Amino acid sequence: MDLSRTPARRWLSPAPWGFALLAAATSLMYGGDHAVNAWASTDLANLGDHPVEALVASAFLFGADPWACLRGIAIAGFVLAFLVIRFGTIRAVVLIAAGQVLGTLVSEGLLAARIAAGQADPALRTTLDVGPSYVIVSALAAVVVAGARRWHRWTALAALAMRAPHIMSGLTSLGVTPVGHVTALSTGMLLAWGLRSSDARHLYLRRPALRAAPLQAEEHSSGRALSA
Repeated sequence: MDLSRTPARRWLSPAPWGFALLAAATSLMYGGDHAVNAWASTDLANLGDHPVEALVASAFLFGADPWACLRGIAIAGFVLAFLVIRFGTIRAVVLIAAGQVLGTLVSEGLLAARIAAGQADPALRTTLDVGPSYVIVSALAAVVVAGARRWHRWTALAALAMRAPHIMSGLTSLGVTPVGHVTALSTGMLLAWGLRSSDARHLYLRRPALRAAPLQAEEHSSGRALSA
């Protein structure tokens, strides 16, 4: 793919804006509903009871604050659009899903280990944990590493820098949220680096064929002219 000439229609891909709008609608309707948030929370109790539903639903709850929802729409929409522009819809969805899943499993798995070792309060098994932050952080990290355009990468880096205090807060005490953020960030960076390297290798392997194609076409045209 020629990243310098990415089709403008990729900005209108339904994946990023659909995610942002659905998350905003879900948050406005259910963000203040304690029962819904408790069911969608990716805490240890829910992961043991309905893990798939919790992993999916928690990513679509920004919270009850309408202004936070509007900010969430803008951030999620643009960041995911950057990701789709670079990697296409399917790979972008796989990348952010990996950030959500691994961010949750590593952070909650560490909490479970600490509870088993007597280093954390068992009551933390039901601590509320909802929101699309793992999705957004993994997407931002991926764009920083492999954004299609320089301004995409700088924008993502600036957004990450602004979120750094929130991302890292509580990391030294192994809090669930900061551990999940760092895991999601690392996941986004590593997967984006791997995908970028794969694209570069694929382009390198195709280059001889691309160079040979015009020569073969010219030889074919010359052969037809001579036979005529």
